Amino acid sequence: MPYDGFVMRQFLEYSKPYLLNAHIRNFYIFNKIIYFSFQSFDLKISLNPSYSYITFEKRNLPLNTKSHYFVEYLRSKVRGGMIKNIEQIDLERTYKFEVYKVDDVGNKHNYEIYIDIMGKHSNIILVENGIILDAYKRIKNRFRNIFPGEQFKIFSSNKINPLDVDQIKKLKTINESDKALELIYKNIQGFSKVTARELLFRAGLGEDEVIKWDDKLEKFLKEIIQEFSEKNMYVYFENNKPFEISAFSLNHLAEKFRKFSKPDEAINLFFSWNEKKSLIYEKKKALEDVLVKYISKLENTLDKINIEIEKNKNYDLYKKYGELLKAYFYQIDEKMNKIVLYDWENDENIEVPLDSNKGPLENANYYFKKYNKMKNKLKGLLERKKVLEDELDYLYQIWYTIEDAESEEEIEEIKFEMQNMGLIKDKKGRSKKVIKSEPRKVEHSGFVIYIGKNNKQNDELVRKANDEDLWFHVHEMPGSHVVLKNNGKFIDEEVIRFAAELAAGYSKGKNSGKVPVDYTKVKYVRKTKGLKPGLVLYSNYKTIYVKPRRIDNV
Repeated sequence: MPYDGFVMRQFLEYSKPYLLNAHIRNFYIFNKIIYFSFQSFDLKISLNPSYSYITFEKRNLPLNTKSHYFVEYLRSKVRGGMIKNIEQIDLERTYKFEVYKVDDVGNKHNYEIYIDIMGKHSNIILVENGIILDAYKRIKNRFRNIFPGEQFKIFSSNKINPLDVDQIKKLKTINESDKALELIYKNIQGFSKVTARELLFRAGLGEDEVIKWDDKLEKFLKEIIQEFSEKNMYVYFENNKPFEISAFSLNHLAEKFRKFSKPDEAINLFFSWNEKKSLIYEKKKALEDVLVKYISKLENTLDKINIEIEKNKNYDLYKKYGELLKAYFYQIDEKMNKIVLYDWENDENIEVPLDSNKGPLENANYYFKKYNKMKNKLKGLLERKKVLEDELDYLYQIWYTIEDAESEEEIEEIKFEMQNMGLIKDKKGRSKKVIKSEPRKVEHSGFVIYIGKNNKQNDELVRKANDEDLWFHVHEMPGSHVVLKNNGKFIDEEVIRFAAELAAGYSKGKNSGKVPVDYTKVKYVRKTKGLKPGLVLYSNYKTIYVKPRRIDNV
């Protein structure tokens, strides 16, 4: 959990000057995020299980957002109230807001709002005089009873608060040995597993080592507490994307980081990316679910067609039966149910089944008709198979572009393509303007290389390229079209290999060791009538085996 007790304490101390004695003007909710609105700022409380946190962020809500019973209740009870005090329960992930309000008839109320930032257990609970008035999530289980009318109890914790010097001394009283990571995570408040690893790293201990608490660990715990008291926040980046946040430096992460003096800036940077990533994941999965249904249906149909092809592929045998019966009809007696005849073409004897109720020539005509029927059926089956295989190739190509999409704009372009191809319907019945994304662009050794992000871009790259530009595509699997601009210069083998590596990196084979990539001049790449978006025919190509490369590795 990135938003641990240390991060919460940093934000609490930072927020107090803004929140104390401030009046709550209103409450809003959108997509599991509740906003406490004040005169000049908003307090954002995300209760999303995937990324729960609190920060200052100006709300940007769509019109006509759906109401929520708890938000309506907060409005009726607390709107207009003044925040008199804010505190964190020890170093746990729970805030307590004390709100004073005089209602419309002059009655005075002292409300308590408890905010739990605990992943899937995140909640907001409104309490007055120790009694629960209501909660965002009503819960009744063996751990907690969060329901209107029930006595409110703080979720009990036996962990030690590391900000309390007297409590730190109690760590030495823990007699049992445990794995190092579990010893810290289970016994000390505020730590996530990531920050617990930092304490172990500084102490030179492995997370699976079985240890007891000692003076060495205490020394480095105090070092971390001292650094925490400097009131800085750290966001760590992997491939230029935020992946960890902490209220003290994480030396065990050999990654780039940014240091912030304002906690909300660090929190907003970190969680805005993670929210966006989660939203992108949800949109991608929705499109993938549609594709999987189509692909499953087509593959089931293809299996049935292959069974029928197997049944009809030996149609020539029945022609042979008819020819033999026609040649030897004078030797065949009535009422026979089979006969062995000599095949002069293959120099072998063949047993021919007969219908005893038919004469020799009638049996021959039956086999000729069966031959023609099976031959024509097989032709239709093979044509249908080709159509289905082309359709599957296209669907798998779309699936790849969905998997590789990195932004909402790219996903919307793919969705628009799927709507145009009849794969999904526009539920609102009206067209939506799609913001056009640009293909990836790489410069290498004086050459410009373009990489398509979706089928529309793939087609445009080929259409706008010059005849002498080089075109690359991974061999016989879904992937992006890559175009290496010629610009009238000689392209050496190193540049060709580099472009091929990018084609491999932006394909279904991106995680493979060596990937075959075809390349040819654009003049040998053509788009014929009837081909689906992103699909082309090409000739005069060479194949090169390369290790996949992504732009991050350029």
